[in-house]
Amino acid sequence: MTAESNDRHVGTVLDGRYRIESRIARGGMAKVYLAEDTRLERQVAIKIMHDHLTDDGDYAVKFIREARHTARLAHPNIMSVFDQGHVDDTLYLVMEYLPGMTLRDLLNDFGTLTVEQSLDITQAILQALSVAHREGILHRDVKPENVILVNDGRIKIGDFGLARPVNNATDTGKSLLGTVAYIAPELLTRSQADNRSDLYSVGVMLYEMLTGAQPFTGETPMQVAVQHAQQPMPLASESNPTVSLAVDDVIQWATQKNPKDRPKDARSMLDALTRALAQPDDAATRVIDSTPSSEQIEDFRETQRAIPTIPRSAPNGGSIDSGDQTPIRVRGRGARVVAILVALLLIGGGGGTVWWFQSGPGALTASAAVAGMSVDNATTSLTAAGFVVVDPVSEEYHPDIPEGLVVGTSPQITAGMPKGTEVHLVVSLGLEPIAFPDFTNITAVAFSAQLAKLGIGVVDTSKEFDKTIPAGQVLAASRADGSAIAVGDILYSGDSVLLTESAGKVPTVVGLTVEQATTVLEAVDLTVSNQTTAEYSTTVPSGSVISVVAAGGVIHPGGSVSLIVSKGPELVAIPGVSGVTIAAAKQLLENLGFKVTVVSEIPQKHWDKSWAEAVSTDPSEGTEAPKGSTIALQGKI
Repeated sequence: MTAESNDRHVGTVLDGRYRIESRIARGGMAKVYLAEDTRLERQVAIKIMHDHLTDDGDYAVKFIREARHTARLAHPNIMSVFDQGHVDDTLYLVMEYLPGMTLRDLLNDFGTLTVEQSLDITQAILQALSVAHREGILHRDVKPENVILVNDGRIKIGDFGLARPVNNATDTGKSLLGTVAYIAPELLTRSQADNRSDLYSVGVMLYEMLTGAQPFTGETPMQVAVQHAQQPMPLASESNPTVSLAVDDVIQWATQKNPKDRPKDARSMLDALTRALAQPDDAATRVIDSTPSSEQIEDFRETQRAIPTIPRSAPNGGSIDSGDQTPIRVRGRGARVVAILVALLLIGGGGGTVWWFQSGPGALTASAAVAGMSVDNATTSLTAAGFVVVDPVSEEYHPDIPEGLVVGTSPQITAGMPKGTEVHLVVSLGLEPIAFPDFTNITAVAFSAQLAKLGIGVVDTSKEFDKTIPAGQVLAASRADGSAIAVGDILYSGDSVLLTESAGKVPTVVGLTVEQATTVLEAVDLTVSNQTTAEYSTTVPSGSVISVVAAGGVIHPGGSVSLIVSKGPELVAIPGVSGVTIAAAKQLLENLGFKVTVVSEIPQKHWDKSWAEAVSTDPSEGTEAPKGSTIALQGKI
């Protein structure tokens, strides 16, 4: 099954123009599809708002605002918006299709990027933000997931879905939906936000590209948010020695706690990065202009001072033991104000932090167990619990959950995950089909272990003597009903089989007496029947064993066998040959089982002539001779 198999949009033509080919992504507000613009004959990406949000006025306005804002931003580093519309219950946005990968994908694959790669990407982002900021538009969600590295080498920033005009950004309120790992401190404290909030996120992202890690991490969003508000930004060069002090300074400048201490706009930060590229790695050299001053930067780098430790609030409202308190190192009056404000909010339950962790992006999801549900029911349950179900759906075989039902999620859901956490559904393919492996030249013990790794059990192993397969090796396999299993036959994880192991060859007893043969066979756990069968033999003396047989033809250790004993060669009376041709006499004797030697001066080619008569035999007529013995046939001279 596929994630889009039940998607009502795939295969349709939207608004009489856009032929939707496949679904390529899913987010909290919308799904994204690959489509063909039949009018202009080009591929486009179409974002369609989720059905359940279409009737929500706030979401609809936000969706339309995204289209209008982004359409105003014409720049090579910004994903273009081509069209927007509303057909029946479908609200959609048409964007350029950008085949490639996100910066998050790149970081996941490679961890740390080179300084040159990191600065190239950052410069492209800043160029895009510079245009947006000139238009009075904030992005508000700058993070690696929203930076697209196009296959042709272009770098674009997309998803201005969280953008809003600057003059409406003074109250962050419920519209604050950015990612806490990149969030500026002023957004956490509900202070005013402006374009310098985007620059803070860019600085955090540049640090992550250079070091392979986010500067602030924790087990919960609250821990990360508090660090953004209280803790000084670490130096990238401490984790990556290839980072110059000049680049360090730009990151530190962009991530100051007080927005007034950051670059005034994206162009200022871009210019500083450009100078950093050409700046020699000299600790005494700085690239930042008068805001902030070199004295302030040096003060931050060399003489950071600790303000009094602020006790963190325990969950029950009490105070955490002083041994767990962390001194807060900040620089400047603005940073102190932010730190003190955050402390008061944490202790007193201030509105900004209460909203952040109760109903905002810092809130935690409810638990949701979806194993065994249908895809639709699991999606509904997870959405209600605060998760965002995204494509693609992954599939795996499962021994207990039927095909088509949900096994779980990726990542696996744990307690206390933040609201808005994206998860992928894992859907069962049912029992895993397994091609039965080759069991040639492998011991039963080793083959059983191999089958166990495939999820196939061996319920029993029997033994059978075989003259070609060495003892201990697998001779055959069968199902529980006894039907044989051939190499390559399809079984399923959880199935069980029976193995037959070779016991080696039955010991050779040909030519032994019955008593001798019985002793040999009993030594290999065979029971010898007292009933023997006598047969003529021209090779085994009378009274000696010719062979060993068992009912059904298969001899098993612990089974019963019987012996076939020689009666010696069969005796046949020699017939008279006088009066017949040499050829006829020879044929008669051979038909009785004798070998014939002709003694005559008549050429063989005339033996069938009437005048070429047989005369006598040696041994003579009437004498009994063993079948297979040689008779001398005398013909006329």
